[in-house]
Amino acid sequence: MKQRKGFTLIELMIVIAIIIILAAIAIPNYLRMTERAKKARISSDMASLATGLEAYRTDWGAYPVETALIAVDTAGTLLYGELSGTTGAVTNVLANTNIAGETGPIEYIKKETLSSIVDPFKTTGSDANADGHVYYGSATGTHWVLGAYTGSSTGKYMWRTDSSSTITEGAAIITIP
Repeated sequence: MKQRKGFTLIELMIVIAIIIILAAIAIPNYLRMTERAKKARISSDMASLATGLEAYRTDWGAYPVETALIAVDTAGTLLYGELSGTTGAVTNVLANTNIAGETGPIEYIKKETLSSIVDPFKTTGSDANADGHVYYGSATGTHWVLGAYTGSSTGKYMWRTDSSSTITEGAAIITIP
């Protein structure tokens, strides 16, 4: 009698079951890893913004005043203009001299860098808060806040202030200092 080559049904079922078990372990880990990577990007972008804001304050004596939360990647806004030395600036302009005696405009952050600072948690669903922007606010020019919406299970928002170099996560909406 001739012996047949191939797999039996039970062997195939065992292989499929092993693949399903491995996928059940790997997929949640992958999703958590991508969420951590997105949060790391926001944290890194906020660190870059904080550095630019502190350099700006050192030169001009105050932070740019934005009484409403403003998307940092929007060209033509006051914040965008002040940090990049382009259109929208009021203080950091050619006619003004900073504390160190330098004439504006001074580029604290390249406009291409500002334009690329976005919230990677942007969704196309019905969640209006997940609009893809990192926001800045400073009501008085003495303190600032940076924030982004994550919609994650650990906290819906991430924010950082001038008084702390750590990122805070929570369910509360970002408030302007």
